[in-house]
Amino acid sequence: MKYPLLRARRWYLGHREHVEPMRSMLLSRLPNHSATLPETEFVALDLETTGLDPSIAHMLSAGWVIVRGGRVALDTARSHLVRPSKGVGSSASVHGLTDTLVGGGRAWSNVLDQIVELLSGRVLLVHHAGLDKALLDRLCQRRYGVKLYVPIVDTMELELRSHRSQHHVESKSSMRLADLRDRYGLPRYAAHDCLVDAIATAELLIAMVAHRRSRTLGDLLA
Repeated sequence: MKYPLLRARRWYLGHREHVEPMRSMLLSRLPNHSATLPETEFVALDLETTGLDPSIAHMLSAGWVIVRGGRVALDTARSHLVRPSKGVGSSASVHGLTDTLVGGGRAWSNVLDQIVELLSGRVLLVHHAGLDKALLDRLCQRRYGVKLYVPIVDTMELELRSHRSQHHVESKSSMRLADLRDRYGLPRYAAHDCLVDAIATAELLIAMVAHRRSRTLGDLLA
């Protein structure tokens, strides 16, 4: 969604009846489109889910960290297990989150409230927005009656865009978070831990901006 349209949609929805913290998030000031990375705050977010279909998947854990002043603010790093309404199924073999572990987690509505509150005045930062954003849209629609209207920076999309601009998109070139970190000289972290992946995405964005010398938020937006 174009930035002016996003701003107008948020203003319109925010002045209708909506529960908190969604109303406050919608009415919060959007970061300036021409702001630089150090002038913009991001919420790097990662979710672990029960599957890859956002229309039926359940959130099992959420991890986030704020990027502030062009740095990863590690004191803001948080993660929560989320108690699903159904079992984790075969997804446990991917992320290691068993029914026993998530059974003691928080209600998804509580974790969603925290995510929405954090996004007031900030940009959502993810690696591969497709699943996570679609799942958040579904959950927000269910809880607040409105989708999650936030500016998004997607590190995978940024890399794909760079390849297209150089006219050498390689069909076998991996866009996995770990492989992109390798390309930018960043250390390898263990995968499929939501907080580790959120921090890894935040570091990747900073490295990408430094490498490409992207100047503004507008250069980064999906």
